[in-house]
Amino acid sequence: MVVSEALAVLWFWLLSKLNPKNKRTITWTSILKGIAERAFVTFSLVNALPHSLTVFAALKIATRIKDEDKISNDFYLLGNLLSITLAIVYSQLILKLE
Repeated sequence: MVVSEALAVLWFWLLSKLNPKNKRTITWTSILKGIAERAFVTFSLVNALPHSLTVFAALKIATRIKDEDKISNDFYLLGNLLSITLAIVYSQLILKLE
């Protein structure tokens, strides 16, 4: 997984360089946010929770609505992903303890 994440970062960096309209550079924050997003999606699918992808999509849309405050939007997305992930972990632990 670590190798594939490194390749993904390289791939996204190359894509950003190929697009002449793209003025933004890839930052460590965007890399970590992408890793967190992929970890959440992977965790959801491994635990047979495809409906959590609906929640993920809603969060992604919500962070795009007000684009002026990018940092606030990133914290909103990551905070909600962490909360949802912890709720899934807790529910899985409870189910295993029963």
